[in-house]
Amino acid sequence: MESAAVLKNFNVGSVESAEPVMKTGLINLLDAEPGVTYTIEEINTDDEDMNAFLFRLGCYTGEPITLISKKKKSCIVVIKDGRYNLDNLLAEAIMVR
Repeated sequence: MESAAVLKNFNVGSVESAEPVMKTGLINLLDAEPGVTYTIEEINTDDEDMNAFLFRLGCYTGEPITLISKKKKSCIVVIKDGRYNLDNLLAEAIMVR
């Protein structure tokens, strides 16, 4: 009976708030693991210049991207056989799965 009381008092609100993150499974490149190839799911930016720049690199929805390494202010990625150094602002805008 004690376990039922514990379950009854469990704070479900904290689980519900984390649910959308778990459902989508999206992370930005700053949270990604080096050495893993991800698929770009979306670009989160309202800046048209940044969006156009990333598109010219081949960074758009559905494209594979490999995070090679992360540093304090930037990360190195491979997109379409090209290796690029992206600052944290760019890396944060790229959402992957």
